[in-house]
Amino acid sequence: MRQVLASGVMQRLGIRSTTRMSDEQMDSDIDSEIMPTTIAADYETLINECFHVLGLTPDIVRISVRPVGFSPAGVEIYAAFIKVLRWEPNVIQMLNRLPYFEKKIDKRIRLSNLLRYSGFAGLWFRTPATVEGFATAVH
Repeated sequence: MRQVLASGVMQRLGIRSTTRMSDEQMDSDIDSEIMPTTIAADYETLINECFHVLGLTPDIVRISVRPVGFSPAGVEIYAAFIKVLRWEPNVIQMLNRLPYFEKKIDKRIRLSNLLRYSGFAGLWFRTPATVEGFATAVH
């Protein structure tokens, strides 16, 4: 499943992988310079902080960051996958202003040292199979 998802993201971004990623490669074990955690965890922490400012807590949206491939220069590229767990009014407000928030998150990532060691493919949104609460959140 991970391989299919990663190849779909890479294809959408126009990135060709020269090597096939195994499950071991999908789990990043590189420590970043910011904290003794993985680069994926650093991206996740940074994006969680941005979403927390918007009032989007982990019980409303789930954020997971995974490597999706390599750039032509050989730098590993990560993407953030956001899954909406509950449709609340602040989720709808965020989606209405999504380009603005994506720019803010991108700016925050550029201000960190993460792009020195990796690339970022952006935010990818998923909704749960059941969209209960969507109609009441929109109205």
